Amino acid sequence: PVSVSSRISGTYLTWKNVTPGAFGYLFNHFIGAWTTYKGKGGVNLFPRWVLNSFLIAGIRILVTTLFATMAGFAFSRLRFPGRNALFFFVIFTMMVPGQVTFISNYLVVRDGVFGLSHLFGMKTFLNTFWALFLPSLVSTSAVFMMKQFMESIPREIEEAARIDGASTFRIYTQIILPLCKPAIAAIGVILTFQGSWNEFFWPLVVLTQDNKFTLPIGLNFFLHYYNSVTGSVWGMILAGTVISVIPILIIFILFQRYFVEGFHMSGIKQ
Repeated sequence: PVSVSSRISGTYLTWKNVTPGAFGYLFNHFIGAWTTYKGKGGVNLFPRWVLNSFLIAGIRILVTTLFATMAGFAFSRLRFPGRNALFFFVIFTMMVPGQVTFISNYLVVRDGVFGLSHLFGMKTFLNTFWALFLPSLVSTSAVFMMKQFMESIPREIEEAARIDGASTFRIYTQIILPLCKPAIAAIGVILTFQGSWNEFFWPLVVLTQDNKFTLPIGLNFFLHYYNSVTGSVWGMILAGTVISVIPILIIFILFQRYFVEGFHMSGIKQ
């Protein structure tokens, strides 16, 4: 085996007696990031931040996918008065930067969405999970991509189903949705999950309690906490960052095929 002479101790450093210390030094940072910071009651908050991020991302995936598929189906397969004008309005809202609506969204959430918070016994939705997903329940880009994808599905399939007596709802649930798996995976699972998981500025504004933080806000809190208390502990901060990247990598690897196919088919018209 390869060995290196150590002038300090007069011994030989080999792979066998170097790697245990190296791996221990490396993984101690991950263990420290996961267990060091504790909230009230001595509860580790880093796992709580991970759970919060998964919870918010899961809710947004379900709701965004539901609304995007329903709106895409209506715009692409149904005929009703004002359809083109309404779709033009959807396209127009895509050109409005998020910074323009930021203050208005904050005021709406602060006031409990026009008083709806009182139904849940709360005066405001600030510092609650409601504030994280209510302003982003509908994604105009997801609606647009879903419409484009559904337009690529041959109408002969829908017409054959109607001849067999299928209702519009049955066509939507049993015919169109199964054919939209690539688009749902690309829009709902990958893009929505990534956007929710990495969202930073909005949760930073509406959340103040550390047990409700999402992972990006928790990592930012890590940085300021260790700077003020113990000095910069970059090992634990970077270890937490690596942990935050792992779910996105896993999701992308699992759904990569649908991601590419979904974007390819979204630009094709039948």
